[in-house]
Amino acid sequence: MIDELISGKLIRDPMTKTGPSGKPYCNFLLTVFVGEESPVLVSGMAFNDAAQRIGKLAKGDALSVNGALKPSQWDDKSTGETKHGLNVTVSACLSAYDVKKKRTPPSTNGENAKPHDHSPGFDETLDF
Repeated sequence: MIDELISGKLIRDPMTKTGPSGKPYCNFLLTVFVGEESPVLVSGMAFNDAAQRIGKLAKGDALSVNGALKPSQWDDKSTGETKHGLNVTVSACLSAYDVKKKRTPPSTNGENAKPHDHSPGFDETLDF
């Protein structure tokens, strides 16, 4: 098993279903660009919370996933050519819709100062 972090774009709408146990799962396809070469196709499966989050996305949306990766190959039905891709079982995911707000800059009045930060600041005079 290979642990991975992959970012790409969905090439079709994800398909969310419910398993026999009543828990959701989701199948999706990502295209991942790797430099000048042609893009790599990544087939993915997510469960539970990740499945619900990915299931809300649509074709063309950007998605980053982390999980277990396996290489795959298949024969193209129209050309008979052997194609190669990757399969991922998702353990975590992130999309642009998951980012709710920007980080706020640290306060200048010391409220967000780290406990070990005892520096006097930049207002002191320096003797040269």
